[in-house]
Amino acid sequence: MSNRFVSFTDCLARRPFAAALIFGLSFGLVATAEARRLELDVVDEGIIYAVAITHAGDDRLFVVSKEGQVWLYRNGVQDSTPFLDIRDRVLFTGELESEQGLLTIAFHPNFQQNGFVFAAYTDRDGVGVLSRFSVTGPDPDQATRGSERVLLRVNQPGPNHNLNHLAFGPDGYLYLSSGDGGYQPEPRCTPQERDNLLGKILRLDVDRNVDTAPYHAIPPNNPFVNDPGTLDEIWALGLRNPWRFTFDRGTGDLFIADVGHKLRDEINFVSAGGGGGLNYGFKMMEGFACRGSDANCSDPIPGCNDPAYTSPILDNALVGNQCAVIGGYVYRGNRIPALRGTYLVGDYCGATGLITRSGSTWRREALSTELPGLVAFGEDRDGEIYLLVSGDLYSLRDVVDDSSVAFADPAPRVSEGAGVATVQVRRSGGTDGQLSVNWRAEAQTATGADFVAASGTLVWPAGTDGDQSFNVTVLDDAEAEGNETVRLVLENAVGGSLGSPSQATLTIVDNDLGVGSCVPSETVLCLHDGRFRVTVDWREFTNLTGPGRSAPLDLGDSGLFWFFSDTNMEMLVKVLNGCGFNDRYWVFAAGTTDVEWTLRVVDTQTGALRVYSNPLGQPSAATTDTDAFVACP
Repeated sequence: MSNRFVSFTDCLARRPFAAALIFGLSFGLVATAEARRLELDVVDEGIIYAVAITHAGDDRLFVVSKEGQVWLYRNGVQDSTPFLDIRDRVLFTGELESEQGLLTIAFHPNFQQNGFVFAAYTDRDGVGVLSRFSVTGPDPDQATRGSERVLLRVNQPGPNHNLNHLAFGPDGYLYLSSGDGGYQPEPRCTPQERDNLLGKILRLDVDRNVDTAPYHAIPPNNPFVNDPGTLDEIWALGLRNPWRFTFDRGTGDLFIADVGHKLRDEINFVSAGGGGGLNYGFKMMEGFACRGSDANCSDPIPGCNDPAYTSPILDNALVGNQCAVIGGYVYRGNRIPALRGTYLVGDYCGATGLITRSGSTWRREALSTELPGLVAFGEDRDGEIYLLVSGDLYSLRDVVDDSSVAFADPAPRVSEGAGVATVQVRRSGGTDGQLSVNWRAEAQTATGADFVAASGTLVWPAGTDGDQSFNVTVLDDAEAEGNETVRLVLENAVGGSLGSPSQATLTIVDNDLGVGSCVPSETVLCLHDGRFRVTVDWREFTNLTGPGRSAPLDLGDSGLFWFFSDTNMEMLVKVLNGCGFNDRYWVFAAGTTDVEWTLRVVDTQTGALRVYSNPLGQPSAATTDTDAFVACP
């Protein structure tokens, strides 16, 4: 089969990908000397649009294709005929922006007796569907296409964040996760709407009404069965896009991996027998972070950190090669005894890790293995772990130590006036033998006026690990030019491997911008309560130069500048709050002059600088920058 890349542009990745595993930042990571990696065996390659893996309680393994097929594997060999083929009723366009299609299946715990398998997919009308299929014929490797019984239909407002995972709990009930209905600049409020099944985990009793519609019933102990304002199917709420949730087959504990919006992903945990009814806080909360927004909500919702919300056990910043969490399984197999009881987790952009608990403390160990394109974990009857990565199926053979070096901080910062930046490089994963690595500091946006390019070698003698450092010389100047960046690179590791991140970005913070405050003056315009500092310099045809004189307007977000006479305003400047549209502040400027001018706008909170100019002798063109500043409240 041809190898085709599986891409979820919003559910699983909604920002540009980068290949950098962030040690010390992910999931509240506790620093560790370990740096282990996954050892994987290829089972099959090029499974078209593969998105899920499961088993039926026997020696068969099943792989779900988003296109609408379920493929059966026995002893690592794929059957020539799909176990289930419902492409005729599944909405699948093949477009990168779409997350529609067949996304998950779950076999009934008594599948060997009743032949029931449940599937969640998007139908041709764009509606989320939960259905039951049956193996009714003589061939146990073929589900009957005509046996479908529809249990639920859930209106889907967008092409992503669908009904996305199914699993039977230790209580015998069927659990179904649903996303919030689709990405938009300001998320929907569906996770908090109790008359809506989106942004939830649902729980159904599929052993009642087996032969009559709706082919399921509500478990009598569902948490909201006596609440007239909440749909009975809801077991948990306040989730953005839970991809995926799994039960620990050894303890019955539940882990929920929830993909965040733009701030944090999170891992939620429910101990066995802990019951439902929990609200995980989205969209007011995102991981442990407060979004503080109830926009798009028809009714007020609890505020940040309200006791009504249940916090995750761990969360992670959406940086580096962490862009969309992929929930895994607690390992209960026999192949890797040292891994038993450990929860595996990954990320679509490559990060992998192990989560363990000591008492009430949860910690995540980041692995050196990067798997960009990871979309799903699965397990077989014996509890051995499988992974789907860019359409290829792997089995987990082992987790082994791997001595490696990486930057301790992927994004160090230094003040322009500091004179030197000290950069930490960490060896981890073992101390056997000597390890060396070359480093270099080179221009990114910074120039020779900002730093001194350099290179060198770091050496760890045998028996040592931890951090070593090198210095980058930082130069000072009096120009308000904004922050500059230097690319830091590790390469040519000898005696070990390059871990992640092997590249980092050093930010030189300009100390001439007046960061932290804006003081209005004759030549300085302060907008948005002083957050933005605006100045203009001009030069006319005789090379006469000067600063523009400011005249604020009552609106607070705009002002005027004049160059020669206060009766002739040459420029209008406006900084507009566009955070509700694209999470940016916008800059607009318009002039009525043909002299040369340079407009500088500084975000005094972050030090970000935008510079706009007009050449001498040219009529002033209108400036429209809707991507100017990214640090919204």
